[in-house]
Amino acid sequence: MAFAKEVSKGKKYRLFAELGILPNGKRERRTKIVEAGGMKEARKLARDFENDLMERLALNEDMFLSVFVDKWIENYASVELAETTLEKYENTLEYIVDHFRNIRMGDITSLMIIEFFNKERKEKRGSLESKYKVLQSLFKHAIKWSVIKNDENPMDNVEKPKNAKRQENKDFYRQEEIKQMLQLIQELSEEQQLIVQLALIGGLRRGEITAITHDVLDFTNNTILIKRAIGQTAKGLQLKDTKTENIRTVTLPKHLMEHIHNIYIKKLSLKMELGNLWKGHREDGKELIFLFSDEYGKPYRPDSITQFWNRFTIRHKDNLRRIRFHDLRHSSATYLLSEGINMKIIQKRLGHKNIKTTLNLYSHVTEKDDEKASDLFNNLL
Repeated sequence: MAFAKEVSKGKKYRLFAELGILPNGKRERRTKIVEAGGMKEARKLARDFENDLMERLALNEDMFLSVFVDKWIENYASVELAETTLEKYENTLEYIVDHFRNIRMGDITSLMIIEFFNKERKEKRGSLESKYKVLQSLFKHAIKWSVIKNDENPMDNVEKPKNAKRQENKDFYRQEEIKQMLQLIQELSEEQQLIVQLALIGGLRRGEITAITHDVLDFTNNTILIKRAIGQTAKGLQLKDTKTENIRTVTLPKHLMEHIHNIYIKKLSLKMELGNLWKGHREDGKELIFLFSDEYGKPYRPDSITQFWNRFTIRHKDNLRRIRFHDLRHSSATYLLSEGINMKIIQKRLGHKNIKTTLNLYSHVTEKDDEKASDLFNNLL
């Protein structure tokens, strides 16, 4: 953080710009002596000095990885990747940025990346293959955009790691846990309860939930058309159409649609009350009313869902096993499969393009079904 110190009374000041931590662990700091009319002006000059340095450093191999990640999201990931893929990479990026935050792109070596993966294994974190793919893409685009040279890609000497087998009992709630969770969420606001229920009962992703607008709601048939998703980019929230093959209609219980209808009516009343202050979204000349939005009609950030869910599970850690918000979607599919719902129905409900994805994700349930099949023949014998 930039700051200033007085050198000679009322005249000269030394400006300090903090540029992060060098690979050797030492803080990198630049200084400059200027004349200023007082400390207030000197502090402003210090901020300008630091911003100017950071901007110049951001154009070459001296830019920090954390800065480059923002550019990668803005200019590649948010444009080329599906919202669901970008959402999947968000947790991955969090660990990568945290580890390499204050290291410059040109200083990252193959050994540093290998040490990163060793640390992830030691701390028993998963998604190693996903982290490898993200790092590959980051450095591929760093070369493409001339941030580092073609022969300086540190990923060239890093072998692809294998994911450790995850313990399935950590990835979803069982039937009794679902009942317990549904009781506990009654302490949440009406909108937060509905968000959790849509993930669990509808199997929706958080980006799909925040993108629900009035035009996709069918209160006659108790369905929601899932055709959009909200993603987070360096420029802010972005509403995107779901890929054609992922558009789907999800049927919900009547009482849940009644709750949705109540919230929709409240949003409609709020819009009329605010008038010109309403900050909704227009598409093809039509205004869209988001089901989950702030008091001005702006949709919630997808990561705000993760935040309130984390706070909720931490509060109830003694009564409820902690799982990710995304795992409510897995809980939905696992419960339906255990109750005998056809795998093709589950695939359609979750929006998986290929049924192999569904089969691979929920093999733990199909293995139990296989045991049941064996038991049937055992009874005959």
